Amino acid sequence: MGEQRGFDIGGQVIWVTGSSRGIGAATARHLASQGATVVVHGRSLDALESLAAELGGSAVAGDVRDDAAMTTAEEQIVERHGRLDGVVANVGGAAFGAVANTDPAIVSKMLALNLDGAINVARAVHTSLNESRGSLVLISATAATNPAPMFAAYGAAKAGVEHLTRSLAAEWGPNVRVNCVSPGLVHTEGSMKALFGGSSEALAKAGSAMALGRVGEPEDIAWVCHFLLSSAASYVTGAVVPVDGGPTEGVAQRVMRAMS
Repeated sequence: MGEQRGFDIGGQVIWVTGSSRGIGAATARHLASQGATVVVHGRSLDALESLAAELGGSAVAGDVRDDAAMTTAEEQIVERHGRLDGVVANVGGAAFGAVANTDPAIVSKMLALNLDGAINVARAVHTSLNESRGSLVLISATAATNPAPMFAAYGAAKAGVEHLTRSLAAEWGPNVRVNCVSPGLVHTEGSMKALFGGSSEALAKAGSAMALGRVGEPEDIAWVCHFLLSSAASYVTGAVVPVDGGPTEGVAQRVMRAMS
């Protein structure tokens, strides 16, 4: 008989980076509701104390672009909880602008925050996850595989995250599984301000472009992270899972629409 599998993550110690708000906070809350001991993370502990108390876990702080800070954070987690079973590397961010007109420092920041940060977290947690035969979940974006005018640097960085996922899965197996979740548009405080101008009507119109007729919610991403962290996904590694509501048209449809 094979090993018993299921979605139970009770008792796991899981670190969610970038969890002070948005997708990260929703993922942390969801995993805690399923019985995991969740460690939340941000650049400042001040923004994390109430969330850590709410979830009954703990908090660590540090800039993901700082390799030493991530190593220190991982050491603090193991010192407090004795182990580390799963990590959701959620930190990321996008800047709007054409590459030709964007300050090179902004481009470098996008690459550092989204790609260097993922690498630094991965390096910091490898030993602990290897010992626990744990799981690393990286967060990409559909911009990684679709043309992303005005978000090219962000998309390029996330494409690197997806390549990193496949490479680490090959390097770290068989003890550690490494997978990636690729969200599409998600309804968060940040996206409401930056993309939808605070308009519920704009949000609904954006949702009409998805096969499922709505923009995603942070909990949609959290559930897929849950699956990938659980033994139900014990034969899944190196995968990139799109969570984007589905497309409503392809290249042929776009060309036909343009011709009409």
